[in-house]
Amino acid sequence: MKIPIDVLIIGIVSLSLILAILSIYMVLKGTRDNIISRKKKKYIQNKQDTWYRYFNDDVPLPSELIPNNKSEIKAIEEIFLAYVENISNPTIKKKIRKFSNQYLRRYYLNLLLHRRWSLRMNALYRIVSFEIDSLVDECKKFAKRAKLSSEERFKLLIIHSMFDEESFINEFGDSSLALSEYEYKKLLVSFSVEILEKLMLQIDKFPEEYQYYFVDVLGIKRNLSFLPFLENNLSHDNAEIRIRSLKAINEIGMITDLDRYTVFLDSPIWEERLMLAKLLGAFPLEQVYPYLEELLQDENWWVRSQSARTIGNSKDGKSRLETFIATAQDQYAIEMAQEVLVRGY
Repeated sequence: MKIPIDVLIIGIVSLSLILAILSIYMVLKGTRDNIISRKKKKYIQNKQDTWYRYFNDDVPLPSELIPNNKSEIKAIEEIFLAYVENISNPTIKKKIRKFSNQYLRRYYLNLLLHRRWSLRMNALYRIVSFEIDSLVDECKKFAKRAKLSSEERFKLLIIHSMFDEESFINEFGDSSLALSEYEYKKLLVSFSVEILEKLMLQIDKFPEEYQYYFVDVLGIKRNLSFLPFLENNLSHDNAEIRIRSLKAINEIGMITDLDRYTVFLDSPIWEERLMLAKLLGAFPLEQVYPYLEELLQDENWWVRSQSARTIGNSKDGKSRLETFIATAQDQYAIEMAQEVLVRGY
């Protein structure tokens, strides 16, 4: 197919014009970004000592710290992030929260309404980091949008949990959240002990998978106040809940009543017997050796291995294993005990 020469020329000229415009735009944008970057660095150099005095001394906010333009806001943002990510001083965080709500609110609201995803996400991150609670209502309106990315929905959930705890707890069991395991656990890990304890009261309302993740996170948090809830789960009808609760208790590393655990000695589920072999390591070997010796002769390789390691890691455990090797009849158990002695674990 032949293309008329005049059409070809027009196409080339148009393409050249577009490329020229794009080049000019990129140059101007780069220049503007460099200017903002230089101004930001200069602001930080000139004002960081003033910010330090304001944060650490009982003085009113100096008027010179109130931002007048975008480069100053970007500089303040960098200063604030350095503090909130590295310092846990509640007085400093309170000052950052107050300043952000008063002087940065409009800036982050504009970002929240921006059509660019990256700028909206930046606003959501800063609302969380600087605790800008004056934007909660705007975030609730934003959450009702039909087209939101999974990242935006996840961050909005964190904001909801931070600033409207009661409402969030009431809605948390909603299966329509549709979070991945990673997102769900990340969300739970960010919660305070108090919120997690309130959520325990309605765990039965959660979808089954979310119940599993919830129990896992209690182990990750390793708080002793979770122990009664986890121990109550040991009689749960759902075997997966029992196994995950045993794992969470093992992570916490505290057992209060041995009798609640020895019932798993005869469990038909090998994972429960495996976890018992791990948990028995929390007790003196003299007290639990008969149970461990029985588990050392279990039909399951993993249970035998864990039992041998639990014995070997205990005080006088190696001599116990040597005695077992000399007197036992179970060849598989003897080989496992020998392997632990040779390897040293």
